[in-house]
Amino acid sequence: MLLWLFSESLSSADGFSRTLQWLDMPLVKLVVWAIVAGLIYHLIAGVKHLVMDLGIGETLTGAQSGARLVLIVSIIAIVLAGVWLW
Repeated sequence: MLLWLFSESLSSADGFSRTLQWLDMPLVKLVVWAIVAGLIYHLIAGVKHLVMDLGIGETLTGAQSGARLVLIVSIIAIVLAGVWLW
């Protein structure tokens, strides 16, 4: 859906106008926000795994702290993305 909206917005001036009309609908905004939320969480969890590959946070307590940190940072970033979209 995101790729389709992006492609439509770049196709022409009319396509851009249609994309803006789609993004004015609350259901479409909700779907876009849900997709973006998943991508944000996946990105932040991936960074955590890259840090773990460096040998940081490989213990049980380190992994638990990392998981909490991922959730906290993800929630903050997802809320900010929601504010930006709405």
